Amino acid sequence: MKAVFKVFVLLVYCCINVQSSKILFIACMPAPSHQKPFQAIWRALAEKGHEVHALTPNPLNISTLNNLHEYDLSDFYNLLKNTNQEDFKYYTKKPEFHTAFIKDYYITKVWTRFYAAVLQHNETRRLINSNTNFDAVIVEWLYPTMGAFAPFFKAPLIGVTSLGAPLSSMDTVGNPWHPIISPDMNLPLPRGMSLKDRILTVLYSIYVRIHYHLLILPREDASIKAFLSKELPYIGNIEKEISVLLLNRNSILHRLMSLTPATIELGGIKFPKERQELGTELKKFLDDSKNGVVYFSLGSTVKGTFLPRKTVELFTSVFRNLPYNVLWKWENNTMDQKPDNVFLSKWIPQINVLDHPNVKLFITQGGLQSTEETIAAHKPIIGIPFHSDQTTNVDTCVQYGMGKMIELEDLTAEKLRSYILEIINNPSYAENAKKLDELMKDQPQDGLEKAIWWIEYVIRHKGAKHLRSTAVDLPWWKYLMLDIFAFISAIFLAIVLVLYYSFKFIVQLGSKLFRKNDNSTKKKSE
Repeated sequence: MKAVFKVFVLLVYCCINVQSSKILFIACMPAPSHQKPFQAIWRALAEKGHEVHALTPNPLNISTLNNLHEYDLSDFYNLLKNTNQEDFKYYTKKPEFHTAFIKDYYITKVWTRFYAAVLQHNETRRLINSNTNFDAVIVEWLYPTMGAFAPFFKAPLIGVTSLGAPLSSMDTVGNPWHPIISPDMNLPLPRGMSLKDRILTVLYSIYVRIHYHLLILPREDASIKAFLSKELPYIGNIEKEISVLLLNRNSILHRLMSLTPATIELGGIKFPKERQELGTELKKFLDDSKNGVVYFSLGSTVKGTFLPRKTVELFTSVFRNLPYNVLWKWENNTMDQKPDNVFLSKWIPQINVLDHPNVKLFITQGGLQSTEETIAAHKPIIGIPFHSDQTTNVDTCVQYGMGKMIELEDLTAEKLRSYILEIINNPSYAENAKKLDELMKDQPQDGLEKAIWWIEYVIRHKGAKHLRSTAVDLPWWKYLMLDIFAFISAIFLAIVLVLYYSFKFIVQLGSKLFRKNDNSTKKKSE
C-alpha cells in the first residue's frame, strides 16, 4: 500500500507541475533541411503537453497529437520556384569579393516579397482569426518580420535558427561580433583568411548593417503595418525585445565566438533516425555494390540540374571510370550519356543511405544538416561549397581530416578522381569523421532538450529581459566608443597643441633674448 501511495503522490505532483502553455511557432522558409530542426522542436513541445500552433511549409500531420495545430504553407515551394531568377541566382552561386554585396541586395529583396506573401497567406489569416493570445511566439530568426506576431499577441519573443545567424540577427541580442574572428555566416571564408578575405569581411560587416537599418527594416516595417496591424511598434524596436536567440550550432563544428547570456548555442539536435524505405531498386543497388558507393548530392536548394553542362560532363566522365558505383541525386528523369555504374534518383532518404555500409564517400555542397548527418554516419566527404555557411562547414571537415574541399571553379577531372581514390582507400578519413562525431556529441545536454528548457524558461518568467545586453540599447557610435576616442583624441590634440605652442613660444623668447644679448655684446665691444 505504501508503494501505491508513493506512486499516487508522484503522479499528483507531476500533474500539478506540468505547465501547459499555448505556443506559436513560425518557420516559413521553404527548405526541408531548414525545417527539420524546427519540426523536432515543435513536435517535442506538443509531446510535452503544450498547445502548439505551427505556421510552416512542412507540416508533420501527426494525427495522434491533438494539441498540435499546423498551418500549411507548402505552396511556398512553388512560390520559390517562380521567383525572379535574376534575384534568386545569387543564392545558389558562391559569391566572390564584389558579388557578396550584390548577392545581399538581391536576396534581401527576395525575402521581403516572401515575408509579405506569408503575411497575406490564407493560412496566416486563419491563424490570426482563430487565436487571440499565446504564451510565447517562436520565430525563425533570419529577418525580424515574423517577430511582429509577438507584440500582436502580447507574448514574449523567442528567435531560433536552423544553423548560425547573420550579423543583423546577432546584433538584436547585442552579441559581440568581431569581423575577423567571427565573420558573417553568409561569407564563403575559410578559417585561414588572406588579407583580401579580411578586407572583405570588414567592409561587408559595415555594408550589411547600413543596408539593414536604412533599407531592410523600413521595408519590413511597412509590410507589417500594411498586412498585420498599423498599431505595432517599429520593427527595429520589436527585434530588440527578443528574449533569447537559440542557435542550432556546435562550437566544435562552427567558428568560436563570444555569446551573450541571451544567445543560446544548442550544440546540434540529434534527430531520431526515421527508417524510410530505400525502395526496392535503390536497396538492391546499394546491397549489390560490393566495391563501394560514392553518394553525390548538392542538397535541396542547389540542384544537380543547375550545374553547367560542362561540369555535368566532367562528373560523368570521372564516375564512368571509377571502380565504384555512384548514387546521384538528379532532378530530371533522364541524363545524357549516363554511365552504367550511376544510379539516378530525384529524392534520396539521405540518413539511411549514409548509414549503409557500402557507402564509402559523400560528395556534398556542405549544408549544415548534410554535414551533421555525414559526421553522424562516420563517412568522409568531398565538399563543393556554393553559398552561406557551406564553405565554413566543409573547411571544418578538412581541418579535422575527414575530407577534401574543391571549389567549383577549380574542379578538374584529375583532381576529383584523385580525391575520390585517396579518401576511399585511406581509412583515416572515416576514422576522423568518427572522432569528430564523438567530440560534437560530448556535451551535458542534447540540443533539443536545451531548446525546450529555454523556451519553457522564457514562458515561466514571461520573457527574459534580465538577460538583455546593454549593447542592444546603445547607439552605434557609443558601442564603437567613438565619443571616447573623440574625447581622448581631443585631449591628446590639446596637449600636443599646448606643447607645440609652448615650445614655439620658448624658442621665440629664447631667440629674442639671444638677439638682445648679442646686440648688447656688440655695443660693448664697440
